[in-house]
Amino acid sequence: MSASIITLLTDFGAGSGYPAQMKGVILGLHPGATLVDLSHEVPAYRVLVGQALLLEAAAAFPPGTIHVAVVDPGVGTSRRGLVVSGGDKAPGQLFVGPDNGLLWPFVRNGRAWELSNPALRRPEVAPTFHGRDVFAPAAAHLALGLTPEQFGPEVLDPVRLQPPRVRREGGAVVGEIVHVDTFGNLISNLSREDLPPTEAAALKVSIGGRTLSGVQGTYASVPAGSLVALMGSAGFLEIAVREGSAARELRLEDGQGMPVVVEEA
Repeated sequence: MSASIITLLTDFGAGSGYPAQMKGVILGLHPGATLVDLSHEVPAYRVLVGQALLLEAAAAFPPGTIHVAVVDPGVGTSRRGLVVSGGDKAPGQLFVGPDNGLLWPFVRNGRAWELSNPALRRPEVAPTFHGRDVFAPAAAHLALGLTPEQFGPEVLDPVRLQPPRVRREGGAVVGEIVHVDTFGNLISNLSREDLPPTEAAALKVSIGGRTLSGVQGTYASVPAGSLVALMGSAGFLEIAVREGSAARELRLEDGQGMPVVVEEA
């Protein structure tokens, strides 16, 4: 596969300098690569949050894109590195990262190979920085035309990490907050298909002791400073405050795992 777009998603922090080192390694091998930062602000060690952000972002990229994702609390242990084909979730795209469930949505419908070929790493691999020394060079080599099979054997038992499941309790649908975005919007795992089959305006959404009437179309459907439930751009229910922060309004520093209940009003 020949590609020039390589994306980076990590929990390193944008100002840490670590993403720049990864970019330096990639450009040293493939000076013509186009590098795109998906995010370097994944909460530290939160693999499920990285998984959700990667799944959302991949849908916006063309076939041939290579994604490097590093949320890796097990770096330096016996956990494997993987190169993964996107399957039907991201046709024609490839993903590079740790085998800790971060890439599971793509593995489950695609294929995975172990990053075990020492010739395709940096000569010296720091046990604490596989993002720079293992995953970045792998992405560059893939972009230059190497195939996943050249990196190592196929992996048939990748680590599974399922996103939270949607539950049904009577006539209500119960989901949970998966992550909080930079605006303080609370992003849930509830898709349009999960919601009760009635008009959006006839639904009520309960979270954190608050109940909202209707699922709205835009943030501007409510006055400034008010809470609003709406379907976000990725197709999942989110709770927001118009021109404010739902996380702050509901006093949630980290909303992950907070239940969200949707039912007919």
